[in-house]
Amino acid sequence: SINNKGEKSMSIESNSAYNPSTRIGEVSGVAYYASVTTPNTTFEPHKWELNLVVDEKALDEFSARGYTIKEKDFGRCINFKRNVTRKGGGTNNRPILVNENRKRVDELPKIGNGSKVKIQYADYDWSYAGKTGVGTDLRAIQLLELVEYAEPEGSDFYDEEEF
Repeated sequence: SINNKGEKSMSIESNSAYNPSTRIGEVSGVAYYASVTTPNTTFEPHKWELNLVVDEKALDEFSARGYTIKEKDFGRCINFKRNVTRKGGGTNNRPILVNENRKRVDELPKIGNGSKVKIQYADYDWSYAGKTGVGTDLRAIQLLELVEYAEPEGSDFYDEEEF
């Protein structure tokens, strides 16, 4: 298929499933900027997260449930995340990691942009400063098809803290 920039885009079948009574769902898609083995510590709050590009049908389902659909240069996506620290204090467990063979593991290879994954999430309602929405809790991630993560050019050559 061709996206709105005239580029070829990979076809995605998201196989979305959601249980409204437990508010737990599963969806597969293409991951971008995944921080799932170790949390993203660039900004507070620190969190495990990934942007998931899903098919149009899944985007419509998420949109109808109140999710924010993000428009990124790599496609329309949903950000799934789990904060390291809990609002009431304490620490959340890292999302469960599952390899291509459906085995629970302590570590996954660095997930490069374009990797196919399946995630389990829970959603919840939030309200803050007069706004409301639906938040996500990234519960588990299964690697389906790895695209190797490429270190930025020259990254072994310098200490990032010095720049």
